[in-house]
Amino acid sequence: MIHVNETGYRAGDILTACDNELHVPTGYLGHSAIVVDGEHVVEAVITFPYVQLGRIDDFVRLHPKHAWYRPVRPQLGSAAAAYAVQYLRSSEANYAQGVLVPPFSFSPRIPLQDPWSSIYCSKLVWLSYFYGAGYPFYNDFFLFTPEDLDTVLSRDPNFQLLYKHPGFYFVIDT
Repeated sequence: MIHVNETGYRAGDILTACDNELHVPTGYLGHSAIVVDGEHVVEAVITFPYVQLGRIDDFVRLHPKHAWYRPVRPQLGSAAAAYAVQYLRSSEANYAQGVLVPPFSFSPRIPLQDPWSSIYCSKLVWLSYFYGAGYPFYNDFFLFTPEDLDTVLSRDPNFQLLYKHPGFYFVIDT
């Protein structure tokens, strides 16, 4: 495993955390984001605007109990990151026109493949790889949670774990 400070972030890297900003106990509800360049992530959050460009440093500071994964093939990550940026720009254009699309929602009635009827953090990562890179992450339930993302990435030979905080864990897992 590479320590966080030993290498830079790359487009397509995935950050997933077992903690959150909602005061839900660690291990029950996490957060995730996709790296789009050496300093930024695109993430879906519960506050408006729901799709945002954030700083990696802020993600790591707010979510110290996180894991960092990297696609083995850089072009896979670049394609996913490009989709995330395109999705961000489209969302910003919608919001600027007063159209709240996508809304933040965990609705079980909305298929994971539907990019515009709802968004949440790990769904954004899933969509970025699915539509941007043509790479579907396995999903066994209607939601694709940060725990699902971490479980899938930890078993996927096309991704490598670069860092995992010693206190990183999920109480509920697959």
